[in-house]
Amino acid sequence: MQLNPIYVTFNVSEQDALRVRRNLDRKLTQADFAKVPIEIGLMDEDGYPHKGVLEYIAPELDPASGTILVRGVLENSSRALIPGLFTRIRIPMEYQPRNALLVPNRILGTSQEGRYLLVVNKDDVVEQRTVKTGSQVGDLRVIESGIMPEDRVVITGAGRAVPGRKVTPQVATFASTAETITTATK
Repeated sequence: MQLNPIYVTFNVSEQDALRVRRNLDRKLTQADFAKVPIEIGLMDEDGYPHKGVLEYIAPELDPASGTILVRGVLENSSRALIPGLFTRIRIPMEYQPRNALLVPNRILGTSQEGRYLLVVNKDDVVEQRTVKTGSQVGDLRVIESGIMPEDRVVITGAGRAVPGRKVTPQVATFASTAETITTATK
């Protein structure tokens, strides 16, 4: 059995395959597969520390399961991955790079209306904004709608930041993007 590189084989649902196809500006060729990254994580690992690329996508949908067979290839010089292990796999839903608003995933709240963020308005009053979230990038979450780049998002002191209350914001930077965001203190 070959261990380095190692292959990971998985099925993608018809819904996900159609979503990826819809988001692509062009069709992928066999040569393009090697440019599409995949990330793998074992069941006892945090995140997706193993990186690879797509190698093969079946040309047709399996009508019995409603899925498409996909195979990726990963470097495995440390032998952390062995044949037969179950993994978590993340592949991009969009191939084209784009600018995105990112926030630490830990600051997102959930209510009956959906996911939300706390922001500080121009009068230094905390507001709760419902947001539409996208994919996760490391510890960050893409925000597709609900906030703008100029909004000041509460990243710490969330226990003290209550919607409707005035706060004294302090500008902070988080290391992942070097963009400035706001922490709220009372």
